[in-house]
Amino acid sequence: MKRGTTTPLPPSSFGELRPEFYDIINIIDRIWGKIARLEQQNRISYSKQVEVQLEYYYNLSDYWEDVYLSLMGRRFYESFF
Repeated sequence: MKRGTTTPLPPSSFGELRPEFYDIINIIDRIWGKIARLEQQNRISYSKQVEVQLEYYYNLSDYWEDVYLSLMGRRFYESFF
């Protein structure tokens, strides 16, 4: 080891775990797929429980879309300035 460095990090305890998503767009697509299925289910037979789930997924998609747009805005801004 070189002088001034710290001890090496211990081996990762995560093993072979892989991320479920590699891009925010994939998260948004998965959420909108779930929304489409819930809307279809709600059209067939209305359920208050499905309505609550829809509200949750709409809010979740709103959050992830905001995250995506803020990242894209930052990248756009950094590319020009």
